[in-house]
Amino acid sequence: MLGSLRLRPGAVFAHDYEVLRPIASGGMGAVYAVRDRRTGEEQAMKVLLPELVAEERPRRRFLQEAQIAMQLAHDGIPRVYHTGIDDEAGIPFIVMELLRGEDLRARIKSRGPMGMEEAAPIFAALAEVLGSAHREGLVHRDVKPENVFLHGPSERVKLLDFGVAKLIDAHRTSGTGTGAVGSPMWMAPEQTSAGGRIACCTDVWAFGLLTFYVLTGRIYWKAAQDESGIGGLLRELHVDPVEPASTRAAWLGLGVTFSREYDAWFLRAVARDHAARFRDAHEMWEAFAPVLDAPAPSGDRSAVAFAETVSVDRSEVSSVLPSRPPASHAPPAYEPHQGRTPPMGGGHPLPLPPAVPSVSTPPPGAPASHAPPARSVPPEAWQTGSDPGGIPPTDPPGPIPVGASPRRVPAFVWVLLVLLVGVLVATLSGMIVWVILTITEPTAPAPRPTAPTLEPASPLEPVAPQPVGSIDT
Repeated sequence: MLGSLRLRPGAVFAHDYEVLRPIASGGMGAVYAVRDRRTGEEQAMKVLLPELVAEERPRRRFLQEAQIAMQLAHDGIPRVYHTGIDDEAGIPFIVMELLRGEDLRARIKSRGPMGMEEAAPIFAALAEVLGSAHREGLVHRDVKPENVFLHGPSERVKLLDFGVAKLIDAHRTSGTGTGAVGSPMWMAPEQTSAGGRIACCTDVWAFGLLTFYVLTGRIYWKAAQDESGIGGLLRELHVDPVEPASTRAAWLGLGVTFSREYDAWFLRAVARDHAARFRDAHEMWEAFAPVLDAPAPSGDRSAVAFAETVSVDRSEVSSVLPSRPPASHAPPAYEPHQGRTPPMGGGHPLPLPPAVPSVSTPPPGAPASHAPPARSVPPEAWQTGSDPGGIPPTDPPGPIPVGASPRRVPAFVWVLLVLLVGVLVATLSGMIVWVILTITEPTAPAPRPTAPTLEPASPLEPVAPQPVGSIDT
């Protein structure tokens, strides 16, 4: 079994790779910087944890990550050089491009939020990588700041962790999920329900939330700011109205102003209904590119004042953003970059899953798929696709500013009000009826005469006459 002693600096793994130092570790595997003993090049090696080797699901995810990276061969995905299984330890491994830099979450934590101009190249590069995956029918399902890496001096964007990516059916626009996969704060509603329809627009939801995080330095959901936990997050995902970015920034007490166009774009990116959301990364970017050039609100108004005057609702989105193109609209063909041919190293080759088939654009008029109603999954049954679990720590929220969106009135308050009104109405009605009956109480009706009962007469006996004045009365 592979232990910490096995991968100490200087150890040799799979015959050809000398371990230099650990880089990261998580619930499924560990990543090390290694040197290829044949070429002298420094590379990264990811190994599956020994206790997971015998489990089918982790092995499948591990294989899938390497297979997708080699198939897409995109500069925005770390290149894979070699895959295999160590003969001695029996541990699967992937040798890939060694990245130098930091992920997007670390960048925001260290330097603070970015302005739209600074963030625009990152957004564009990320949309390009997602677009290439979507054209191949692949949904990443775990787009979040920790999986967006800024590599090298030029800070080339690299999208990490395709291990939980999902291939959607070639003849449909979505697939059916079998459980909650992803990171809670970045999940779309359909990812939190069994039977939820997973589609390319699932990544669009996460992209929209990621732009808010980069521009404000805060996670969008209120559940990340308080202690409502998974229950509060599920309520926000499925029940509470999704507020414009400006309104939420004001609620957080941030001095951030957003253009009307960005608010409208954001609401469409995080629309609960698939039909209202951008269909894929290509359509999303077509609408977002003009927003990057949109001027911010003039003057020195704060986010609070801006939220009061520009409260964009969903009826305004269609008037600000371009309408959804017809179903036959397809993005231009993608010409993949030529990747480096993986050298054959030590250990025996790692068997990869069959190549992922491309997904063609459905013909015009093709019926859309309809999945059965989603069934909620209890939070304890969730299986997140990233190693860090739970709700990431955030800065404590500031006081709620004047003019921010009011909190939603709890349902039980409405129930109490309805009951109180009902009791008052019933009481008043009873009093009115009692007063009327008291004033106009009718006299009891006289009894109806009844016919006497006739009996056979008995013989009369003679009665002696009585003196006058002696008659009994």
